[in-house]
Amino acid sequence: MTTRETPIQILEALSPAAQQLAKRVLQLEKEYLHVKKPSLLTNRIVEAAKELTR
Repeated sequence: MTTRETPIQILEALSPAAQQLAKRVLQLEKEYLHVKKPSLLTNRIVEAAKELTR
């Protein structure tokens, strides 16, 4: 990664599975943005990663 790469370029350089995981993580972060227990987010990210590796 260079300092001149945009976030879009970085995402496009990922494998399809990594792109799916990154999109899912962003979605989860948006869902849990105002949650009082942010530790729930970590578990959901781990679950999403497991789903994509099956």
